[in-house]
Amino acid sequence: MLSVEELHKVYDGKRRRVEAIGDLTFEVAEGSFVCVVGPSGCGKTTLLRCIAGLLPPTSGEVTVDGTKVSGPPEGLAVVFQEYGRSLFPWLTVADNVDLPLRAAGTARDGRRTLVGEALDAVGLADAHQAYPWQLSGGMQQRVAIARAIAYQPRVLLMDEPFAAVDAQTRADLEDLIRDVWQRLGVTLLFVTHDIDEAVYLGERVIMLSASPTHVAEDLVIDLPADRDQLSTRGDARFTELRGRVYAQIQKAKQEGKTR
Repeated sequence: MLSVEELHKVYDGKRRRVEAIGDLTFEVAEGSFVCVVGPSGCGKTTLLRCIAGLLPPTSGEVTVDGTKVSGPPEGLAVVFQEYGRSLFPWLTVADNVDLPLRAAGTARDGRRTLVGEALDAVGLADAHQAYPWQLSGGMQQRVAIARAIAYQPRVLLMDEPFAAVDAQTRADLEDLIRDVWQRLGVTLLFVTHDIDEAVYLGERVIMLSASPTHVAEDLVIDLPADRDQLSTRGDARFTELRGRVYAQIQKAKQEGKTR
């Protein structure tokens, strides 16, 4: 469903040339859940923006369902970390979720159904007429997720979406997004700096090197499909996988210091 082929991104400034992404190649199968981790500054957000068609790569290409990405592709949605900036405070929760559907020209009755189903899926069935500023941070991020899934994307990109919420809310949102993914069958690429979160959520974890970025390791997460915060994180296999990812990230950090 998603293919990144020899992706390369360079930022040219007046006095400095930054090679953010050196050479990235990987694929994401339809309906799978893949997490991306890497040391700070390795270009995770740059990668996501290139995939979303928000930033042109210097070379290489991204394809979604076989079609080359040259701008925001149809059937792809993004959930960002800063939910407060992505929601319009003067619109109700329902109108925020409805916005991309209206822009896509979806009929009113169809929009109403999709908005209701999306808000129900994220546990906000009773919040249609509330405004974002009346909600907690975790609930606002649920609205952002509802807006993305109401659009019925084939591919969902998430850029550290739970980094700005407290630990308890984060755990709830992690379980929510796995539930939504399993029910909707969407292809999900999830960028995070949290190693435990990547191992808990994903079927695979792609580990990136320090900048200029390449894939350091692509690890299959062979944990059971049914996961919960207590038993999964207490599993010896979870600890083993987490240790492997942690070691790779530490190695990437050290290699970055010597460049």
